Amino acid sequence: MKYPSTKTAGLRSVLTALLLSLLLLSCATGRSGSLAGPPVKPDSAGEGSLSPVQRDLVESAGWALGQSRLKVKDRNFNLDCSGVVLAIYYRAGIDLTSSLGGYSGGGVQRLYSYLMDHNLLYLPARPVPGDLLFWDNTYDKNSDGRQNDELTHVGMVVSVNREGTVEYIHHNYRKGIVLASMNLLDPDNLAVNSPMRMKSSEPGHAPRWLSSHLLRDAGRAYELTEID
Repeated sequence: MKYPSTKTAGLRSVLTALLLSLLLLSCATGRSGSLAGPPVKPDSAGEGSLSPVQRDLVESAGWALGQSRLKVKDRNFNLDCSGVVLAIYYRAGIDLTSSLGGYSGGGVQRLYSYLMDHNLLYLPARPVPGDLLFWDNTYDKNSDGRQNDELTHVGMVVSVNREGTVEYIHHNYRKGIVLASMNLLDPDNLAVNSPMRMKSSEPGHAPRWLSSHLLRDAGRAYELTEID
């Protein structure tokens, strides 16, 4: 019987180890998501490729920041999470409210269903400005003490840096319309992921309470200008 040389055997060992490493990586690329989000997709385009409407949305978010009343042109919007993104979009020339009447549920649920019908929902590793962000379990909506509350909050991406830290605008139940941060590439880092679940939902913190933990999907609502 002919045995392989020591050099050949060593090469085979190295190749085998590399193959096992690749297999293990292929099984560990996903992130534990919320109730029903799709797998995380590759990084989105950078800010240099923003469309004019995305730039308008970012400018509109600057207008909305800190507002205590949301009046755009002749229309008033509710001072809540869905009202904020609807007002920002309306100011940028996109009337999302015109198509929500045929959907049931609250503002967040209606927005989500509308974008789902247009195949505009996705879960990116690095969202882009103008994306709507949908979260589950930001508070105990049904008061049963469990994290089983879908589509409880919405916000909008304002910027994303090279490290993947997202700055988003949303309505905070205590502070009003503010900017907060999230990084899906570093989801447990308290320095770049703002708290999201309301503390009153349970004593202390739930296992999943940061914005990165509770994100369900993002939605490219600004592409509706090309569809409608």
